[in-house]
Amino acid sequence: MENQNVKNYKCPCCGSQLFFDAASGNLHCNSCKNDFSTETMQQLEEAGAAEVENKYDWEAYTPREFGGVEADGFNGYSCPSCGAEVIGDDTMAATICPYCGNSEIIKKQFEGALRPDLILPFRITKEQAFNSFELACKEAPFLPKEFKKNSKIDKMTGVYVPFWLYDCKCRANINFSAERVSSWSDSKYDYVKTDYYRIIRAGTIDFEKIPVDGSKKADDAYMDALEPFDYSAAVPFDPVYLSGFLADKYDVSEKESEPRANSRVKKSTEAAFAETVRGYMAVMPTSSAVSFSDGKVRYGLLPVWMLNIKYKDLIYQYAINGQTGKTVGRYPICKRRRAAFFSGVLAASFAVCFCAAKILGLF
Repeated sequence: MENQNVKNYKCPCCGSQLFFDAASGNLHCNSCKNDFSTETMQQLEEAGAAEVENKYDWEAYTPREFGGVEADGFNGYSCPSCGAEVIGDDTMAATICPYCGNSEIIKKQFEGALRPDLILPFRITKEQAFNSFELACKEAPFLPKEFKKNSKIDKMTGVYVPFWLYDCKCRANINFSAERVSSWSDSKYDYVKTDYYRIIRAGTIDFEKIPVDGSKKADDAYMDALEPFDYSAAVPFDPVYLSGFLADKYDVSEKESEPRANSRVKKSTEAAFAETVRGYMAVMPTSSAVSFSDGKVRYGLLPVWMLNIKYKDLIYQYAINGQTGKTVGRYPICKRRRAAFFSGVLAASFAVCFCAAKILGLF
């Protein structure tokens, strides 16, 4: 009668059947002559879980409306140029669209905004944000001198950008392939040896407030590049923090944002686990399975200074982290300055080569 509890292990190197060796207590492959401990084979078996699909399970978010008293203190604003819909307090006499820089923004009745769960207040002033932008300009290569003349502090707008913030307890099984190369020589030959490894990592990692912006007008690449934010400064939402600032209304739901959240969880987990694999020449993930529990989502507002500059009929947009001053954006290039720089480098290189040739007696 066949014993259903007996497991047949296959060699992870060549695929042949393994046989238990009583003398060593290991599993032996008669084909490639490798030996494996039973513990190693159990770990490899568990690692097979990394071949299954990733599992994500976020809780449903229940939006909340603004209360009547809170809503009375807000105005809605609409940009006829780019279509942005933002809100601000009723003390703002005039404003500039944070997304396209249009100054002809239309004031209208406040409607349709949902109440955030938390807010990250601005930490730096408009002047400090503009100084950060100017410092970034100094580091931009070949920036046209005329460009900075078009940058004015009164064109900068403080806006709270809507973000979905995701928390979860994540468990992952990740397999890596790795290489280790060694070389040596004797009196006759040079030798190079390459060892190949299969590395298994499994464990848990917790995430708090993974941000995914909820605005179609906000550039995802810019918003990602502004990180990190200091979430320890986050407070429950209070309308007082909106005084003097605009707040964008989310137009990307938490359900629509889940694929980006899933991707960020997976990539961050793989990166964290990869950092534990050291001492190899090359490491590549071969398979991974990520699942989590207690997936929670909250709606928050994060502080961003926006600046739009028109230069040669093009709009250059800049975003400055309202906490740290980190600046992201695309800068124009002066072709004349770039050509002059590379001409100088080429001339200097030629001069060095000429001097070296004279020293060596080639001329």
